[in-house]
Amino acid sequence: MGHRRRGLSADTILQGVLIVDKPAGLTSHAVCQEVKSALRVGKVGHGGTLDPFATGLLPLLINGATRLMPFIQSRDKVYEATIRLGVRTDTMDPTGEITAEADASHLSDEAIATAVTGFLGAQKQLIPRFSAARVEGKHLYEYARAGEEVEQPTKDIEIFALEISEVRRQGTVVDVDLTVHCGAGTYVRALADDLGERLQVGGHLAMLRRTRVDRLDLAEGVSMEALVAQSNAWRAERTVLIEAGEKQPFLPERNARTWREWLGGALRPVASVLPDVAVLRVDGPTAHHVTSGGALRKSGLTPLESFGSLVYGAGDRVLIEHPDGHRGVALVRAVVASAAMDRVADDAVVFEVERVLR
Repeated sequence: MGHRRRGLSADTILQGVLIVDKPAGLTSHAVCQEVKSALRVGKVGHGGTLDPFATGLLPLLINGATRLMPFIQSRDKVYEATIRLGVRTDTMDPTGEITAEADASHLSDEAIATAVTGFLGAQKQLIPRFSAARVEGKHLYEYARAGEEVEQPTKDIEIFALEISEVRRQGTVVDVDLTVHCGAGTYVRALADDLGERLQVGGHLAMLRRTRVDRLDLAEGVSMEALVAQSNAWRAERTVLIEAGEKQPFLPERNARTWREWLGGALRPVASVLPDVAVLRVDGPTAHHVTSGGALRKSGLTPLESFGSLVYGAGDRVLIEHPDGHRGVALVRAVVASAAMDRVADDAVVFEVERVLR
């Protein structure tokens, strides 16, 4: 894996939610590091872990967008999954050791469909032993790997839809392909294990591919391999020019512009993960003031062309947008509703900063 070398300048201008198709075999953290190096940016975080064996949509939060991580991690998700009935593993997925096997060939399609339907709705789910959840300060997987017993906690989850697309049979095992639409925090591998238990044959999650996170769609994304390949190609071009004696200074503005053009719709503005939040584009001085954590007063807002048409209530969030239109500056809370603006003094605080996006 390539990482940005220490001492090199980083682009802190490029911002947004990048829809990346994660390949199998990498941790979500490793994908973040690889993309950070390829884009040559300051920060990259992810909006919801995918296990190494899983593939599909990994929303990457670039630079200031990392401050919005809690908002995207709490959104609904859609997966394509394959549950293998007849084989149970200790990790509930294909990476673990087989702990039990049974003949599942007698299960009818109707029996499987009935059992699957029983998992719809709000419910408590037992958190898998091999997971990053903590108990008394230690990850559950640490207890599991050490062979130590610990009470597994449960969590409240909701499964909105389960749609079987195909049931495939091979010998004593049955593979069930299905689409899972669930709330945040749902362990699909725990669902697979529970289904196997309900059908009394055992089971595990054989394949998992995430296709949607809220409004983000995998079909609009870019593969990590293509992104890294493009970065390497541009670096090779620059190396040739440097060796020919031509200076190639790193310019963050140019880097951000070049990547925005190449990524296209795969790079979504931060407003895309805040669909119900009003957006106010400000001028340079106001953007600088907000970045410093300063509250916004009526006198500083009324000259802004877009402020008069902004609609929001007291307590609502508003996204303050940089004058370049490509990045958010801060998320603020309204102290005064837009409808009451004509009844407050010019020096009244209208917005207080909730979090600066940097």
